[in-house]
Amino acid sequence: MARAWYGSKNPPVEDILASVEAIDPDTQILYDHTSGEERDYDVIIKGLYDRMDSLKRNATEFRTWTEEDGMEAFFEVLIDVAPAELRSRVQILQRLGTFQFRKMDGPDEKKAKIGAVFAAPKGDEDYKTLLRSQAKRLSSIWVPKADSLLDFIVNHPAQVGRVIADRLSPTNEQPLKLIGHPFTEVRSTELQPLAEAKTVAYEKGGEIHLVTAVRQVLENWDQDAASSGGCEQFTLLDALLLHEVTEVILDETEELEPLEAHIIASTFERYLKGEMLNVAAEDFFLTWPPQSNQEIAERSKAELAQQLEEMSAFMGEDEVPEDMDGDLDDLPMDTAAPVSKKKGKVKKKIIRTKDGKKKVVKVVAKDSKGKTASKGQRSVKKK
Repeated sequence: MARAWYGSKNPPVEDILASVEAIDPDTQILYDHTSGEERDYDVIIKGLYDRMDSLKRNATEFRTWTEEDGMEAFFEVLIDVAPAELRSRVQILQRLGTFQFRKMDGPDEKKAKIGAVFAAPKGDEDYKTLLRSQAKRLSSIWVPKADSLLDFIVNHPAQVGRVIADRLSPTNEQPLKLIGHPFTEVRSTELQPLAEAKTVAYEKGGEIHLVTAVRQVLENWDQDAASSGGCEQFTLLDALLLHEVTEVILDETEELEPLEAHIIASTFERYLKGEMLNVAAEDFFLTWPPQSNQEIAERSKAELAQQLEEMSAFMGEDEVPEDMDGDLDDLPMDTAAPVSKKKGKVKKKIIRTKDGKKKVVKVVAKDSKGKTASKGQRSVKKK
């Protein structure tokens, strides 16, 4: 079964993971442990191996992590991703560890102690204070299975470094692949289920599948993540990949449900980078998935068709009659006719003829160019 990293309350349906994996034409192998060929993520995986090897030698160089810190991180993940029903949470605890009550505790006492662990906050009680108090109650009645990966994460981070370093070691003969999915030419509607589950990676059969577009967003958030605690030696991309490597190890060594494996891997992720990976993923899914080129072309075509339809409605749908030329005389004149050129101003003047009689003539004043515009004026001048 596929084991996904997801930032929502519920994981994606496994059929969705298989379907989007099959339709991505640009899938590429980013790392292949057994092939011997150089790949894009070789340096990154080699860096993870080196730092896990350092973690197993001296965990305090990475992060001060007490048993109380480990139990608090585990309990917080359990609250965040497990079903809210008390019975479901208790069943998960039974599979991942052992309840240790006092011999004198009867059924009612046991129920009361478990109920106190998951009691709702009272009034304005601070969340972190309540969380630490509840985690402390849990540690008084429950412990992880001895020598399990969860036991190492909560109580002995150096042992987690040893286990993961062994899995990433160049001498390990077990196959490990990292497969990248750009999804650049996949329709956004087909990727929407991944976006709803906020899934950026998943593990299946020793292969880690990664939505490669998330890398840029994680790198943009690294500076904020470094200042928020955790292990500064690891990036958010490192934390995501190590989450999935943890899932690989659990898949190979322990018979767990995907939800249970996700809780364990997320607890180790909190050791590495706190909750910053969830914050960065929220940012990533604000703009992902983008529309494919085909969708962009379809949208442009639809917008053009809409514009043409609106233009047609504005201009009118009736066609021009074929015999319109014969009816031009019946049409009203355009009120916006072009303005004629300015003519000289016309005045009247009284003159006398040769026989002494008076005569009125029209005199056209000079226009703006200094020219006269009537023969009458010129005849007057001659007389």
